Amino acid sequence: MTNFTQHLPTWLKRSLRIILYWLLDTFDSLVGRNEAMIPPRMVSLIVGSGDFKKTGIVFLGYFIRYVGLRPDHHVLEIGAGYGRMALGLTNYITSPGSYDGIEIIKKAVDWSVREINSRYPHFRFHHADVHNRYSNQDGKKSAKEYLVPFSDNSFDVVILTSVFSHMLPQDINHYLSEIRRVLKVDGRCFITYYLLDDYAEKQIQAHRASQPFYHAFDGYLSTSRTTPENTVAYPETTVRELYARNGLKIEEPILYGSWSGRDNFLSYQDVVIARKELVL
Repeated sequence: MTNFTQHLPTWLKRSLRIILYWLLDTFDSLVGRNEAMIPPRMVSLIVGSGDFKKTGIVFLGYFIRYVGLRPDHHVLEIGAGYGRMALGLTNYITSPGSYDGIEIIKKAVDWSVREINSRYPHFRFHHADVHNRYSNQDGKKSAKEYLVPFSDNSFDVVILTSVFSHMLPQDINHYLSEIRRVLKVDGRCFITYYLLDDYAEKQIQAHRASQPFYHAFDGYLSTSRTTPENTVAYPETTVRELYARNGLKIEEPILYGSWSGRDNFLSYQDVVIARKELVL
């Protein structure tokens, strides 16, 4: 199907994918082939493609290796989606450890509560009614006003995957401030981005990057002229300044992704890991 559709318009490819996923999901439902804690294929149109279960397991390995995640840690995920990261953590995080996931798409929260929380009570999911032109146009609260509903110094690890790649600068600045607030001292955050450095910018200009960041805005690039939050890329220097401003120390090196065509990479997007330091 890939060879057949690669030259079709984007809207038509998406329409064909919707039809195919609907047919496959309907068939699975009819024959009772749905797997517990694995959402319907249609969800991939929101959370991204790839093997849902395998992705969670792979990222669990990243969290253990790069942020020192332990089974007794308290974990916060902002942008929990349909529980892709949570699923990978379910057989690792054990009481007194816990997981809390925040998500702006209400039906994703409801699904995660039904499928994951019902089986793992220490995995909790919370709806944040935050507006985003890409994924939650009906949200009532602006991102720069949203307060994470947890006390200061509550979490050992905070995770965001493919969240800041759909947010604007002032919103990211606010979220980083909130992340620092809820992290314990020496706690770490694991956040993915599309970062712009000389190499990535040259790849984009040469149309060799996998993301078409061809629309320039004030301080960032986007894949969409009309809806910048569709997918956003930021200069690495900007991201470093935001971390410094919010009291988060980046742990070098930044782990670059494959999206820009690099030969050496960790995952698809770029990963920034940072630690909350004690401020005297």
